[in-house]
Amino acid sequence: KEAEMETFVLRRTLKTLEAVQGAGTTLVSVYVPGTLSQLALMSSKVQNEMGVASNIKSTQTRQRVREALNSILHHLKSLKRIDPNGLALFCGVDTTHDGKRVMKAIVPPKALSSPLYWCDSEFQLKALHDMANTDENESIGFAVVSGEGTYFAALSASGTIEALKTTSVRLPKKHSKGGQSAPRFQRQRI
Repeated sequence: KEAEMETFVLRRTLKTLEAVQGAGTTLVSVYVPGTLSQLALMSSKVQNEMGVASNIKSTQTRQRVREALNSILHHLKSLKRIDPNGLALFCGVDTTHDGKRVMKAIVPPKALSSPLYWCDSEFQLKALHDMANTDENESIGFAVVSGEGTYFAALSASGTIEALKTTSVRLPKKHSKGGQSAPRFQRQRI
Protein backbone atom coordinates (compact mmCIF):
# COMPACT_ATOMS: atom_id res chain seq x y z
CA LYS A 1 0.00 0.00 0.00
CA GLU A 2 2.80 2.42 0.88
CA ALA A 3 4.55 1.81 -2.45
CA GLU A 4 1.28 2.46 -4.30
CA MET A 5 0.84 5.72 -2.42
CA GLU A 6 4.40 6.81 -3.24
CA THR A 7 3.79 6.02 -6.92
CA PHE A 8 0.55 8.02 -6.83
CA VAL A 9 2.32 11.03 -5.26
CA LEU A 10 5.16 10.75 -7.80
CA ARG A 11 2.71 10.69 -10.73
CA ARG A 12 0.87 13.73 -9.38
CA THR A 13 4.16 15.61 -8.89
CA LEU A 14 5.28 14.72 -12.41
CA LYS A 15 1.97 15.98 -13.80
CA THR A 16 2.55 19.30 -12.00
CA LEU A 17 6.10 19.55 -13.36
CA GLU A 18 4.91 18.72 -16.90
CA ALA A 19 2.65 21.78 -16.81
CA VAL A 20 5.60 24.08 -16.15
CA GLN A 21 6.87 25.92 -19.24
CA GLY A 22 9.97 28.08 -19.38
CA ALA A 23 11.13 30.76 -21.77
CA GLY A 24 14.04 29.44 -23.82
CA THR A 25 16.29 27.09 -21.88
CA THR A 26 15.56 28.39 -18.38
CA LEU A 27 14.29 25.19 -16.74
CA VAL A 28 17.06 23.09 -15.19
CA SER A 29 16.77 19.33 -14.50
CA VAL A 30 19.46 17.54 -12.48
CA TYR A 31 19.58 13.81 -11.69
CA VAL A 32 22.14 12.62 -9.13
CA PRO A 33 22.74 8.87 -8.54
CA GLY A 34 22.85 7.77 -4.89
CA THR A 35 26.52 8.10 -3.97
CA LEU A 36 28.42 10.93 -2.33
CA SER A 37 31.01 10.89 -5.12
CA GLN A 38 28.24 11.47 -7.71
CA LEU A 39 26.87 14.26 -5.51
CA ALA A 40 30.30 15.95 -5.48
CA LEU A 41 30.67 15.50 -9.25
CA MET A 42 27.26 17.02 -9.93
CA SER A 43 27.99 19.94 -7.57
CA SER A 44 31.16 20.73 -9.51
CA LYS A 45 29.28 20.32 -12.82
CA VAL A 46 26.60 22.82 -11.72
CA GLN A 47 29.32 25.20 -10.45
CA ASN A 48 31.01 24.98 -13.86
CA GLU A 49 27.68 25.57 -15.66
CA MET A 50 27.18 28.77 -13.64
CA GLY A 51 30.30 30.11 -15.34
CA VAL A 52 29.09 28.97 -18.75
CA ALA A 53 25.69 30.60 -18.12
CA SER A 54 27.37 34.01 -17.95
CA ASN A 55 27.87 33.71 -21.75
CA ILE A 56 24.10 33.66 -22.45
CA LYS A 57 23.23 36.72 -24.53
CA SER A 58 19.68 37.35 -23.32
CA THR A 59 19.80 39.14 -19.97
CA GLN A 60 16.53 37.68 -18.73
CA THR A 61 17.44 34.10 -19.74
CA ARG A 62 20.94 34.46 -18.24
CA GLN A 63 19.51 35.74 -14.95
CA ARG A 64 16.88 32.97 -14.74
CA VAL A 65 19.36 30.19 -15.54
CA ARG A 66 21.89 31.53 -13.01
CA GLU A 67 19.17 31.76 -10.32
CA ALA A 68 18.06 28.18 -11.02
CA LEU A 69 21.65 26.89 -10.97
CA ASN A 70 22.37 28.81 -7.77
CA SER A 71 19.31 27.28 -6.07
CA ILE A 72 20.27 23.77 -7.18
CA LEU A 73 23.89 24.26 -6.11
CA HIS A 74 22.77 25.54 -2.70
CA HIS A 75 20.52 22.49 -2.29
CA LEU A 76 23.27 20.07 -3.34
CA LYS A 77 25.83 21.61 -0.99
CA SER A 78 23.38 21.49 1.94
CA LEU A 79 23.09 17.69 1.66
CA LYS A 80 25.20 15.70 4.14
CA ARG A 81 24.06 12.35 2.73
CA ILE A 82 22.05 11.18 -0.26
CA ASP A 83 19.36 8.50 -0.58
CA PRO A 84 20.64 5.27 -2.21
CA ASN A 85 18.12 5.80 -5.03
CA GLY A 86 19.58 9.23 -5.74
CA LEU A 87 17.93 12.63 -6.13
CA ALA A 88 16.20 14.52 -8.94
CA LEU A 89 16.12 18.34 -8.76
CA PHE A 90 14.01 20.64 -10.91
CA CYS A 91 14.27 24.42 -10.82
CA GLY A 92 13.24 27.36 -13.00
CA VAL A 93 10.70 30.10 -13.62
CA ASP A 94 7.26 29.04 -14.89
CA THR A 95 6.26 31.53 -17.59
CA THR A 96 2.70 30.13 -17.83
CA HIS A 97 1.92 31.05 -14.19
CA ASP A 98 3.01 34.72 -13.99
CA GLY A 99 6.73 33.99 -13.58
CA LYS A 100 6.35 31.82 -10.49
CA ARG A 101 9.63 30.19 -9.42
CA VAL A 102 9.56 26.38 -9.16
CA MET A 103 12.00 24.29 -7.07
CA LYS A 104 11.29 20.60 -6.56
CA ALA A 105 13.45 17.79 -5.15
CA ILE A 106 12.30 14.20 -5.72
CA VAL A 107 13.74 10.95 -4.37
CA PRO A 108 13.02 8.41 -7.13
CA PRO A 109 11.36 5.07 -6.28
CA LYS A 110 14.23 3.16 -7.96
CA ALA A 111 17.94 3.85 -8.16
CA LEU A 112 19.10 6.32 -10.80
CA SER A 113 21.72 4.71 -13.03
CA SER A 114 23.43 7.80 -14.45
CA PRO A 115 23.72 11.52 -13.72
CA LEU A 116 21.93 14.09 -15.87
CA TYR A 117 22.17 17.86 -16.24
CA TRP A 118 19.63 19.39 -18.65
CA CYS A 119 18.49 22.92 -19.50
CA ASP A 120 15.39 23.27 -21.67
CA SER A 121 12.00 24.97 -21.94
CA GLU A 122 10.51 22.01 -20.07
CA PHE A 123 11.78 19.67 -17.37
CA GLN A 124 13.42 16.36 -18.34
CA LEU A 125 11.04 13.82 -16.71
CA LYS A 126 11.38 10.68 -18.86
CA ALA A 127 13.43 8.63 -16.37
CA LEU A 128 10.96 9.34 -13.55
CA HIS A 129 7.98 8.60 -15.82
CA ASP A 130 9.50 5.24 -16.66
CA MET A 131 9.92 4.47 -12.95
CA ALA A 132 6.38 5.55 -12.11
CA ASN A 133 4.80 3.55 -14.94
CA THR A 134 6.53 0.19 -14.45
CA ASP A 135 4.52 -2.50 -12.76
CA GLU A 136 6.54 -4.81 -10.50
CA ASN A 137 4.22 -7.69 -11.40
CA GLU A 138 4.73 -7.17 -15.12
CA SER A 139 7.03 -9.71 -16.71
CA ILE A 140 8.10 -10.98 -20.10
CA GLY A 141 8.44 -14.66 -20.91
CA PHE A 142 11.07 -16.08 -23.19
CA ALA A 143 12.22 -19.46 -24.46
CA VAL A 144 15.66 -20.54 -25.61
CA VAL A 145 15.67 -23.56 -27.92
CA SER A 146 18.81 -25.37 -29.00
CA GLY A 147 19.79 -28.78 -30.28
CA GLU A 148 20.42 -29.89 -26.70
CA GLY A 149 17.16 -28.72 -25.09
CA THR A 150 14.89 -25.82 -24.15
CA TYR A 151 14.90 -23.20 -21.39
CA PHE A 152 11.76 -21.29 -20.35
CA ALA A 153 12.07 -18.22 -18.10
CA ALA A 154 10.38 -14.98 -17.09
CA LEU A 155 12.07 -11.57 -16.88
CA SER A 156 10.36 -9.30 -14.33
CA ALA A 157 10.20 -5.49 -14.45
CA SER A 158 12.75 -5.35 -11.62
CA GLY A 159 15.28 -7.18 -13.83
CA THR A 160 15.28 -10.59 -12.14
CA ILE A 161 15.15 -13.76 -14.22
CA GLU A 162 13.07 -16.66 -12.93
CA ALA A 163 13.70 -20.06 -14.52
CA LEU A 164 10.37 -21.77 -15.17
CA LYS A 165 11.34 -25.01 -16.88
CA THR A 166 14.38 -26.64 -18.45
CA THR A 167 14.29 -29.69 -20.69
CA SER A 168 17.07 -31.61 -22.36
CA VAL A 169 16.88 -33.69 -25.50
CA ARG A 170 19.26 -36.29 -26.86
CA LEU A 171 18.95 -36.22 -30.62
CA PRO A 172 20.69 -38.75 -32.86
CA LYS A 173 23.70 -37.46 -34.71
CA LYS A 174 23.50 -37.06 -38.43
CA HIS A 175 25.64 -39.58 -40.24
CA SER A 176 25.97 -39.54 -43.96
CA LYS A 177 27.91 -42.80 -44.24
CA GLY A 178 25.90 -45.80 -45.24
CA GLY A 179 26.97 -48.97 -46.87
CA GLN A 180 28.11 -51.83 -44.65
CA SER A 181 27.76 -49.70 -41.45
CA ALA A 182 24.07 -48.85 -42.02
CA PRO A 183 22.66 -51.80 -39.95
CA ARG A 184 25.03 -50.98 -37.06
CA PHE A 185 23.94 -47.31 -37.03
CA GLN A 186 20.30 -48.38 -37.17
CA ARG A 187 20.74 -50.62 -34.09
CA GLN A 188 22.38 -47.76 -32.10
CA ARG A 189 19.53 -45.31 -32.82
CA ILE A 190 16.83 -47.54 -31.42
